[in-house]
Amino acid sequence: MSGKVVKLWLLNSADCIQRIFAFPTDGAWPMSFPLHPFRCCLPIFLLLSACATVEPPPASGVSGKTHVTQEQPARPPTSSVRQENAKTTPFVDDEARRTVYFSFDGTTIGSEGDEILRQNAMKLKENPQLVVILVGHTDNLGSAAYNLAVADRRTEAVSDRLRALGVARNQIRRQPVGSEKNSKLKCDSEACRRTMRRVELVYEWR
Repeated sequence: MSGKVVKLWLLNSADCIQRIFAFPTDGAWPMSFPLHPFRCCLPIFLLLSACATVEPPPASGVSGKTHVTQEQPARPPTSSVRQENAKTTPFVDDEARRTVYFSFDGTTIGSEGDEILRQNAMKLKENPQLVVILVGHTDNLGSAAYNLAVADRRTEAVSDRLRALGVARNQIRRQPVGSEKNSKLKCDSEACRRTMRRVELVYEWR
């Protein structure tokens, strides 16, 4: 509503009220003024109605926009993250693919053992942070010192073959144990002793 209209309503309303409630001094009403209270007070009613429909201004410091709370994304469980980041070693569930067998008192690698070393050398070259420990064993015949020397030569033969296949020296460690572990086993047959004459490839990460 414009200011001019409001001013006219106010003037008209004030004049009407003055004429209604101003009694003449001679006790007679002026004939020129017809008494129409509804017509005179109508602008007041309209003004009050217009003011009632005006929305109050927002309080100071409060924005008219609706505040929306953003939910934080849920964090994944720590256990699942650790499992995903865990590294597995080559042939961890297949011991036969990381074991080289030798003949009695022998240190020469056969064709079957050479193929096993080729597969393991490929894994080592693909993962420079991978380290292999060559654990040398012998059967339970002979003295402990002799068997330890044989086990050392077997781990050396396996190490040399891995180096020839391109594996870095710092990825290879040797650990001859001889017959220390096998001496406590009850193994009297040749078939059983044949499984003792071996070099195991045990992996770990740096």
